[in-house]
Amino acid sequence: MREPPELADAAIITALQSHFGIIVKTLVFLLLGDDSSSFAYCAEATDGVTYFAKLRSEYGFSVSSLAVPQFLHTQGVPHVLAPLLTISQSLWVNVEGYALSLYPFIVGGQATDVGLTERQWGELGATMRIVHATALTPGLVRNLGIRSETYIPSRRNVIADIQAVISRSDLSTPAESDLAAFWHAKSDIIDTVVARADSLARQLRQAAPGPLVLCHADLHTWNVLVDGDGQIWIVDWDETILAPKERDLIFVVGGIGTNLVRPHETDYFLQEYGDGAINSTALAYYRFAWAVQDLAAYGEQVFFMPGLSEHARREAVRGIMSLFEPGNIVDIAFASQG
Repeated sequence: MREPPELADAAIITALQSHFGIIVKTLVFLLLGDDSSSFAYCAEATDGVTYFAKLRSEYGFSVSSLAVPQFLHTQGVPHVLAPLLTISQSLWVNVEGYALSLYPFIVGGQATDVGLTERQWGELGATMRIVHATALTPGLVRNLGIRSETYIPSRRNVIADIQAVISRSDLSTPAESDLAAFWHAKSDIIDTVVARADSLARQLRQAAPGPLVLCHADLHTWNVLVDGDGQIWIVDWDETILAPKERDLIFVVGGIGTNLVRPHETDYFLQEYGDGAINSTALAYYRFAWAVQDLAAYGEQVFFMPGLSEHARREAVRGIMSLFEPGNIVDIAFASQG
């Protein structure tokens, strides 16, 4: 999130020392991501080592977001950034209702900003081939708390709540009024996007499109870091799920936004991943589902999170508007086959 949580820095610093044995010299809030339940910090220790600290609110936290990358790391899967353990060998610690986890700080940049070379796209493909082939026993799935695909877009139920709010005349902020006006103007398209996601979901439930594999489920290039040595690191496993492989492939076959992945980069990825059959219906569903998810998430920030500033609400309005820009996710979804 781009605004800090309602938690004093002193509480985070104390927890890092008590549970991770780190004496913090400086703690800096990082303006990263749009997830309203996630907060990022750079923590520099007195010994000069720098760490990435992440807070997840109770609403957004799942054990699998930490347990899965830790498990993959122990299995020797490359390019997976695993959380550091606490003194008591836990993956996280509770700090006043937030889950605090800690990672090495990767000095470099997001792949969205610095780009990926042919080699790096290939490494990403090879890594995801291993991830998708990783066998999980039922007991392991239960222990790691991994969800299975239900073909219901994230926050699908929030769409109806937003539609109920925008019909009122007592909207209290400029951001609310602006979003209501934009939503009304785009209502036919939005209704079609939601209906298409629901229709494709029904098809997939009936057809059983393929085996469920371990998916990152948020594999866009904002969640791939490139360090100073050119190594890639896959981060942010918060959406981990057992799903058809297309749940991850939407990010590299067509992408979810303007210019995030180009056709030759898809080729580099698939050369190492394995260019097998890809289910076009599943790809189409996940694109429409992504549009529904973003509509709901941004709308939730505007209407249902009273603690957010007006600036943050206006950023969420701009986020929704951007979904309809040429070449962005709504366009990509409608261009899908299936």
